[in-house]
Amino acid sequence: MNLIILVPNVVRRYIASFPEATNNAYKYFNYDNRVVDERVPRMDPVSHYKGPQDLSDMDYDALVAYAQHTINPILAKYSGSVACEDALHAAIRSFNNGLFDGKINASRYNALLTALKEKFSIQSNVENYRHAKKEKPERRVHPHVLEQMGIKRHDVPRERDVPKTVPKGVHHIVRDDKGNVVIKKRK
Repeated sequence: MNLIILVPNVVRRYIASFPEATNNAYKYFNYDNRVVDERVPRMDPVSHYKGPQDLSDMDYDALVAYAQHTINPILAKYSGSVACEDALHAAIRSFNNGLFDGKINASRYNALLTALKEKFSIQSNVENYRHAKKEKPERRVHPHVLEQMGIKRHDVPRERDVPKTVPKGVHHIVRDDKGNVVIKKRK
């Protein structure tokens, strides 16, 4: 039993021999006896500052509506997505005296940009041009080519008579409704 009481005293004396342990400011801090409610409400006015956690869905909806009205029509003519990004950047910096400036993270920005693109329904001409399927005009087969191949015009099948065994996307020679022999791709 004496050994159990002796060990903490030996350790305490050993630690007390270091100047860092004796010459410190531990006695000025009250970490061991903390008071849970040490602040008294003073009825101060509510701060106008809103942190990122204080912003609501209505605030974000107002930001997207403001950004929708600030879309540059000249920029939107060429690229709708770039115009939406530009309007959202400007709205974040300027809406409600910079309320959102520095408070929107990447995931929230992507959600706001998606919402803005959904509201911005006009697609730009460049995007329409890029995504439009370019249909090539039908190429007519000259009668001399048919003669060289030894094929008569009435032997070429009509488009509706092409057998289903021809795979889709394969070019073949058919006769259209006007009687012209053309090269077409099976749809």
